[in-house]
Amino acid sequence: MILRVILSLVLCASFTLGAMPVVQGKVTPMPASYDSYDLTYVDGGTLSLKLLGGSIFFETGKAEDCDRPLKITLSRSKNKRVVKSFNASGKKFSLDVSKHMDEGELYCVTIHYEAYGTTVNCGDNLIFRQGSNIYFWKSDNYDYNVVTCQELWADEQSLKECLEPQNDIECDDPVLIGYSNRIVEGAKDDWEKVFRIYKFISSEMAYDKKEAETTSAGYQDSAVDVIRSGRSICEGFANCFVALCRAQGIPAVVEFGIGFTSYEEITNRKPTSQDYADHAWAAVFLGGKWHFVDPTFDMSRYYHGPNDIRTYEETTKYYLLPLEAISNDHMIMDADTRHGIPTAGYCGTDRSGAKFEITRDGVCHITGNGALKMPYGVNGFSKVVFEEGSNITELLSDCFRDCDLLTTIVLPDSVTTIDEYAFATCEDLQYVYLPEGLVVIGKKAFRGCDELSYVRVPDKCKVVGEKAFDGCPRLYLSISEEHKDMLSGYDTPPMFIDYR
Repeated sequence: MILRVILSLVLCASFTLGAMPVVQGKVTPMPASYDSYDLTYVDGGTLSLKLLGGSIFFETGKAEDCDRPLKITLSRSKNKRVVKSFNASGKKFSLDVSKHMDEGELYCVTIHYEAYGTTVNCGDNLIFRQGSNIYFWKSDNYDYNVVTCQELWADEQSLKECLEPQNDIECDDPVLIGYSNRIVEGAKDDWEKVFRIYKFISSEMAYDKKEAETTSAGYQDSAVDVIRSGRSICEGFANCFVALCRAQGIPAVVEFGIGFTSYEEITNRKPTSQDYADHAWAAVFLGGKWHFVDPTFDMSRYYHGPNDIRTYEETTKYYLLPLEAISNDHMIMDADTRHGIPTAGYCGTDRSGAKFEITRDGVCHITGNGALKMPYGVNGFSKVVFEEGSNITELLSDCFRDCDLLTTIVLPDSVTTIDEYAFATCEDLQYVYLPEGLVVIGKKAFRGCDELSYVRVPDKCKVVGEKAFDGCPRLYLSISEEHKDMLSGYDTPPMFIDYR
């Protein structure tokens, strides 16, 4: 998908009042379903947080972490203003924070400590006071994310798949391997290797503001391209992090979804079926479990043009976060994993129409008749097979939109119509066979398929919608002369068009 997150702007979306209802003009947070979770130190230790009454109770997981000096800050989430700082250490300790908090307002608890010769700050822990008690804040993202992150499997086969090269994740490329080896040289274990990789991206690369603010498509964000240029947008940083980790034999995957960038959005927005991913981050497997990281949200350098790179404070707030914390401002839609999640269901206009079944090998099997549209969020497959006896006639709007793993698709002869956005931002899609009986290709049907290499539009196709192949910079397109004017309004036209 072509991701354009501008951290200083509120993302364009349809806002609905979510986890903080307004009561008599006052915002009222709701308690989360959990009262504790574990944070992971960058060098592998753990710190458990538990809320009870008006206090936070802390407990370290390793004996060697008991003497680690900690600075814990309590700040207002809305304006980032620190209201109280505490110094602490020990196996177990507690802090009475409720007396420093106003009721009905969100606060962020940040843990600061030293590791690998640098100061680390672990943030994104949101709490609020209700009466004399404090609670973790209930984000509407959390329950949604519990379901969507289930594809992060930890079995041997799945972890092995998370070490293999993928589109834009060239972990076997000699240039990338060389960079990875230099970054981690001298690191004593995988914890230190991953931390060095993260800091390399978040503090030495630059967020490309100029690219983020453009409307053009076809941005190249492969890991090797990002390494060579030293700047990118969110998906490029995620690809680079994952590739550098995989080059060291450390499983990692790219995560897609929505990153909330303002207090208003964090507190008011909730997941809806109309949402589409506009942000990317990553997950890494360390210490026997998956952790979430977002180098873009911790980025300290911003590229505004030649000779205009602006530097801000370095942070590690979004490094090795548990699901509870990452859910405060990230809505997880899917991970770029190789395996398919075995599932089945209906994908037609009614239950007498089309059905799908996804198998462990990442194949989506289609049966039935009529119009086809994959259910929202069902996109974890790399191949589509239209089974013998099926009679699919139309691909409805958004049918395969954002199916990032899909590489090749051969449409059956029964298909006559491809509606708008049917394959939009299928960024791994390289080849599509269009049947001779195809009559209609809707607007932006293949927009943002930046790996698409060859498409032959049949002579019987009378309608090619607006920007149907926009954002396909590598595409060799063969099409009838009657569509000579099809390129009107394109931002990024195909590489070459053969008018027959």
